Amino acid sequence: MPNFRLQIPNAHFHKHWHDSASHKGRIVTWFNQAARKHRRREARLAKAQRVFPRPVSGLLRPVVHCQTIRYNSKKRAGKGFTLEELKEAKINKREARSIGVAVDYRRKNRSEESKRENVARLEQYKSNLIVFPKKSNRKKGPTGIDASKDEQAKAEQYIGDVMPIARTKPAVTPYKITDADKSKKVFYTLRVARTDAKMVGKREVRKKKAAEAEAEKKKQTV
Repeated sequence: MPNFRLQIPNAHFHKHWHDSASHKGRIVTWFNQAARKHRRREARLAKAQRVFPRPVSGLLRPVVHCQTIRYNSKKRAGKGFTLEELKEAKINKREARSIGVAVDYRRKNRSEESKRENVARLEQYKSNLIVFPKKSNRKKGPTGIDASKDEQAKAEQYIGDVMPIARTKPAVTPYKITDADKSKKVFYTLRVARTDAKMVGKREVRKKKAAEAEAEKKKQTV
């Protein structure tokens, strides 16, 4: 007879902590979470020091549209700028990587609008760009696109995405509902429009037959 004063044993030993022939260890521990967090932070700081004074996040990326009809209205950062965009912005394709601009030789411009947008993005980037000379002990001073010593002294390392893509939400302007809006029959209008689109072929055939019958009738009367 069991002792009813104690708790009824209802243990479910189905965790399978250890590897075996039938169960390959279903429990995954994460005791190193804090250590990995610390390691990632230390790696970010080391990278920032290594790439100084360049931006921490890397190269400048273009604005591209997502693929497929479902997502092509959304914008995201692409792999690199096309050769046409670099040519419009007057940036040499071989010097682009040295000044922090990503280049994609395979991408092509399919629309003039996106091309203009990326060219404007490059020109804005050039206006805010501070280029350090390759040789800091150059006697003749900065040449070409190199920045002056005053600009170099004021330069700060940029943290975060370079020129992040602004995703603006469409604004809905509220207005007062009028009597004309209340009197509209939206469902009826949609049904009529759908019926007109559906019957356009049959109505064309009916109209053509009526015109032929009218022409035949005029011939018989003559």
